[in-house]
Amino acid sequence: MKLREVMNTHILTLSPTMDVKDAMKSVVKRSNDDTLIDILYVVENNILLGAVDLKDLIIARSPILVENIMRKNYHFVFEDEPIFKAIDTVQKYDRHMIPILTKNKELLGVLTAEVALDLLADETLEDYHKLASLNEYDVHSKPLVRSKKRLPWLLLLLALSLITASVLSFFEATLQTVIILVLFQPMILDSAGNISTQSLAKGILVINENPDADMKSFLIKEIGIGMMNSGFLALVGFTFSFIFLWVFQNQNADVMISFTVGISLFVALLIGAATGAFIPMILRKMKIDPSVASGPFMTTLNDVLSLTIYFTLATLILL
Repeated sequence: MKLREVMNTHILTLSPTMDVKDAMKSVVKRSNDDTLIDILYVVENNILLGAVDLKDLIIARSPILVENIMRKNYHFVFEDEPIFKAIDTVQKYDRHMIPILTKNKELLGVLTAEVALDLLADETLEDYHKLASLNEYDVHSKPLVRSKKRLPWLLLLLALSLITASVLSFFEATLQTVIILVLFQPMILDSAGNISTQSLAKGILVINENPDADMKSFLIKEIGIGMMNSGFLALVGFTFSFIFLWVFQNQNADVMISFTVGISLFVALLIGAATGAFIPMILRKMKIDPSVASGPFMTTLNDVLSLTIYFTLATLILL
């Protein structure tokens, strides 16, 4: 969907050289029930120069020109930019509407906050249906029909969860020797899942906004961001585990256990960030909608990788 398809053209424009009194008369004369008059746009040869709030025009007193009360710093989007950027702009700057321009800054129309909200709701609902595999879900269908649609996915996820159990059983000797490692397992799994979800969400957004985007530069940026965040969280994890062992577990603040937690966090989070960035690219090449990767499959993959990293490092460092 293009911005031209959702923009509203029922707007009013003013000349910068108009006196505010004449401008007000023009607004009254040209307005009708469909006209958007909260914001008036100042143009010259259809090139957008600024914007004037109706309230500012009403309280302005002649003689004064429109160009003297217009705002030159306004937010806009170009017609060929993705709809998501326009929605984000409306939300970020809390505007009733934002102008849509050509590359030459000619005014085409506006995207209203109401339409942006509807588009966002539609997109969110669509993604949720993809996530839950409910594309053909019917609220009036019988419970048995709904159960048949959901059960295969639940069975598949149950089977995938056995992989996580297999990883734990493989490191049974490590767990028996250093049982306290289990205390920090949720922290590593949750942190890796969170950072991976952030990268995944950004990757899906980039692909949805621009299917031809340069994913190589995106991948480099995400790995760089992941490395910085992983390093910081690893330091926090090391400090937290050290204090926890010292205060609550009477472990004499075992530095090696804390070091294991910290280095595991760094490696697991970095791999989680890279995985989250890679998955949308891989799915796009396979011609699969990347939105489906934001579900439990990504969670299972992160759990398996994080557990493997954590207990492998624990085995090498502590045993």
